[in-house]
Amino acid sequence: MSQPVLLCRPPSAAEEENRAEAYKKKQKHLTNRIVQHWPVFTLQVARPLAIGIREQMIADAEARGLDITVSHIKQGLYDYINRRLYLKTLTLGGSRFDMTGQPNGEITPEQQQDAQRKLGKWDSGKNRQSESEVSQ
Repeated sequence: MSQPVLLCRPPSAAEEENRAEAYKKKQKHLTNRIVQHWPVFTLQVARPLAIGIREQMIADAEARGLDITVSHIKQGLYDYINRRLYLKTLTLGGSRFDMTGQPNGEITPEQQQDAQRKLGKWDSGKNRQSESEVSQ
């Protein structure tokens, strides 16, 4: 016997918007959990993070018995470093900061260029999206 084919309608614009809004709320919640434990994570000012900060945060959370999971730390960091503001800050160069907010390392020219490339891809993706919305 063959399997029945299930047909699904594509999500409406309102459903897509609701899904995007729920995702943003989840991202903000995870980032806020990190902000309350480590001072380097301010949401208004993006500070470049020290290389290896994830492992330091995980060890610190375990040592202090914090109620935050490894997956929340990883996801919160991912959300933090993939903000447009963070990438713009990397393009400027300068110091990186540890979890207490103290300078710890420098942004290399290669890291600055990588951040600029990511911003360029972000901008070109948004331009293509807005062009397709206009043509519809």
